[in-house]
Amino acid sequence: MKKISLVALLLLCGCQSNNAATTATEKQPERFQYLDMRHLPMKVQADGYWVQTQRSEPLYPIDAARKGLSGCVTLSIAITPEGKAGGYKVIQSYPEGVFDDAALQAVNKWRWEPEPGNSTRQAILIDTKLEFWVTQGQSNADEAQRVCQFASQLRR
Repeated sequence: MKKISLVALLLLCGCQSNNAATTATEKQPERFQYLDMRHLPMKVQADGYWVQTQRSEPLYPIDAARKGLSGCVTLSIAITPEGKAGGYKVIQSYPEGVFDDAALQAVNKWRWEPEPGNSTRQAILIDTKLEFWVTQGQSNADEAQRVCQFASQLRR
């Protein structure tokens, strides 16, 4: 009986950890015909289709701030015909996994309105990068700058 319980417990734990890892960094896009704009530079991917009307900045993870960690998360986002993030996938993050949840929570609050030429409300796929920079007690500033190539050069 103990062997069966132990095996069942291990199977349940294994299944739970696999599902948690998938949902933390990836949410499958809803079923629409998405126009893939990710081949264009990030700044112009939504041009002509969507204008971002609501953007909430991510909350800085307390543990990362205490450790003086800076980093970034690059995501692919599916914008639905309703102007919401219908799916996402973490493409790159540095340090890996540290800022992912904060980035995903922020992206889920973002909203877009269609451009005048997008009367059909065409769903699209775009990439975006969120940057996290701590100003005091920096422990990985040089490496974060190298990996993330922060947009603002006023970091130092």
